[in-house]
Amino acid sequence: MDRMRADKIAAWMGGKLTGNPGIETDAVSTDTRTLKPGSMFFAIRGKNFDGHDFIDKAYENGAVIAVSNIDITPPEGKAAVVVEDTVLALGRLAEKYLETFNIPVIAVTGSVGKTTTKEMTAQILSTQYNVHKSTGNYNNNIGLPLSVLQLERGHTAAVFELGMNALGEIEYLSRIIHPDIAVITNIGVSHYEKLGSRQNILRAKLEVTKGMKDNGVLILNGDDKLLSGLNGLLSMPVVYYGINEDVPLRAIGIETMGEKGVRFTVNLRNEDVEIVLPVPGIHQVSNALAAIACGIELGIENDNIIKGLSCYSQEKMRLDIVSTKGVKIINDTYNAAPSSMQAALSVLREVAGENRSIAVLGDMYELGSIAGEAHKEVGRAVVHERVNYLVAVGELAGDYCTGAIEAGMDEKNVRHYKNADDAVPYLKSIICPDDVVLFKGSRGMNMDRLLKAVFDLD
Repeated sequence: MDRMRADKIAAWMGGKLTGNPGIETDAVSTDTRTLKPGSMFFAIRGKNFDGHDFIDKAYENGAVIAVSNIDITPPEGKAAVVVEDTVLALGRLAEKYLETFNIPVIAVTGSVGKTTTKEMTAQILSTQYNVHKSTGNYNNNIGLPLSVLQLERGHTAAVFELGMNALGEIEYLSRIIHPDIAVITNIGVSHYEKLGSRQNILRAKLEVTKGMKDNGVLILNGDDKLLSGLNGLLSMPVVYYGINEDVPLRAIGIETMGEKGVRFTVNLRNEDVEIVLPVPGIHQVSNALAAIACGIELGIENDNIIKGLSCYSQEKMRLDIVSTKGVKIINDTYNAAPSSMQAALSVLREVAGENRSIAVLGDMYELGSIAGEAHKEVGRAVVHERVNYLVAVGELAGDYCTGAIEAGMDEKNVRHYKNADDAVPYLKSIICPDDVVLFKGSRGMNMDRLLKAVFDLD
């Protein structure tokens, strides 16, 4: 972040300044444990902690400005800014800051594939731009502004991920960054519990258009029925990508190379181009096509699109393949939804080949009334992908077992544990060298901890 004076920051946020108006900062923090001296501290109320209880600690740790919604007296030489809502003030500051940059901004949202698409897009753009991207899953009303405020003057393009839990949230985020290009990867059933239907999820994702610049371009997955159904109905330019024959940006000749990745061909600017993704999973082709579409919109040359994707690597806990004690582990524990579960099971089959495969699956959250059937469908997918063992973990996971057994899986190869710790002895007893084991579940299931317990990892 640029160095900025307290009085300018207060003006941008519409807050009341007390203390030293000329004190400057170039960093923002919401956590006193990681706060760097010279930072600005935002006191945010959360479910478990209230940042206002730590304002004194923030100053002690070196904060020079504190943003609060209660009146405070800053230490000598430092400043405080009082606002009505510190989260909204953080968003206003980020919006004003981004307005000082004349660079292309890309927003990526969707039910699954957001982070991978963001990373692939950044990888392609980095061949011709100095790219800033949101860190990890900093995609909500706190994380997105913090990502924006990490922009530096040397950056020439920005890619941000936008997440949501309810209607109205993506519109708010879109109005902070005002994207030139927006990507919607798909409309799944994540957050079905709160939104009630895929149509409402579509409405929520389309909110990304509310903050777009007037000349903005929307990039949509043409293989998604709800998104393809919008063809001709939107007022802005729309680019569709996919594998269906009627999609303009289309992948053909898709070939899996197992653990080594995926190969496919796409026509770019009247040239048939072969793309090699060094990560497993046919589903990755869709994410790559979205990233390619962004690259084309920003003038990335064909050779650089090839180069960018060839350098892509998975983030941790996202289909991350590692070997330990002669066993291949597919660590996909970051999160889970029905479509990503099925994609991960397909990767398990591809990587395992003729070796034994074991799926260790935790509950999928936020599915509401469709949770039972969604878990059964994943269980059926376990059988379809010819997985040898299914170990289901969690309160909802019994439906994985039901679906798998109904689809013909041998009951002796199916186990259900409500508690993850109880699954450890059984997993240790059946896993052998050369096995391939998938761990996946919703983030709250902490399947990464189960993985570490099974393999005695730190």
